[in-house]
Amino acid sequence: MDFDSVFRKYHHRLYLYALKFIDNEGDALDIVQNVFISVWENEKFREEEKLIQAYLFHAIKNSCLNNIKHRNVVQRYEQKAVNELKEMEAIHFQTGEKSLIEKETLLQLEDAINSLSMIYKEVIVLSRFEGLKNNEIAKQLNIPVRTVETRIFRALTLLKEKISAKSFLVLMNLFGPGTKKV
Repeated sequence: MDFDSVFRKYHHRLYLYALKFIDNEGDALDIVQNVFISVWENEKFREEEKLIQAYLFHAIKNSCLNNIKHRNVVQRYEQKAVNELKEMEAIHFQTGEKSLIEKETLLQLEDAINSLSMIYKEVIVLSRFEGLKNNEIAKQLNIPVRTVETRIFRALTLLKEKISAKSFLVLMNLFGPGTKKV
């Protein structure tokens, strides 16, 4: 048989056979086309008709199964990429939300600190934001250490009344003595 005869005789039947495996008409046509390219390149069309027919249907079946495996790998990869993207979005959203909450808390703290009298504001800023110890503050302001302790205590008492418990905890823990504002 010549190639044109094999092509005309089997093309439509192979296409319908491929559609039993593959639900996409374009993919089924591509598979049939690739099998016929292989027949042409390997000169399989020169063999007996029974061998050609067996080869063609077997090649279509294997090509369809390979196509299905490939699609499954692609789908798994795409699903993995989608899951990673969702995870990154969730992390970004949480980080963004956390940053907004922290910013609001810090603004609330800043407003409350700015409302303090200068003597209290000064010791709180030096203690909580500059990270100075009480004796360092006393030396810098040229006042006794006990006065520094009293001013810090009174400033914290006033702040506790003006800000939420959460903001107060931020002030006490995040900006405690010995830590510096980043």
